[in-house]
Amino acid sequence: MSEAGHRYIEHTADLALEVWGANEPIMLAEACRAVIEVLTEAAPLAGTHEHPISLDAIDRGDRLVRLLNEVLYLALVNGFLTIDAKLALHDGGLSGKLVGEAHAADKIRTEIKAATYHDLQVTQTPTRMTARVVLDV
Repeated sequence: MSEAGHRYIEHTADLALEVWGANEPIMLAEACRAVIEVLTEAAPLAGTHEHPISLDAIDRGDRLVRLLNEVLYLALVNGFLTIDAKLALHDGGLSGKLVGEAHAADKIRTEIKAATYHDLQVTQTPTRMTARVVLDV
């Protein structure tokens, strides 16, 4: 089994993602990659720039949604397309850096409005953290 991955789930009118990783930071980084993959229709991207990130959240689900919405904001407003995330978790929030391609708005092919709390699920087993998040497209 791979350390991280994602798949698309059929969902009425929106797009649902299931993402997983060996731990929460790996799962969160995979979620970032999955959202950008949808946004760019899997265009090749370079990890040549870094962007600092710090956010507060009330729980794991909130942390996931807030992170994905920040990744979407950076992509749609600044043209920064995240391909990896180096994250440290703390007191409900997170900090670290996003790695990706800057000035790449021309690679965006699909509109995603936001990550939502609708049907949000985050589960942990001894060997894996899995989340399901719905994207408003």
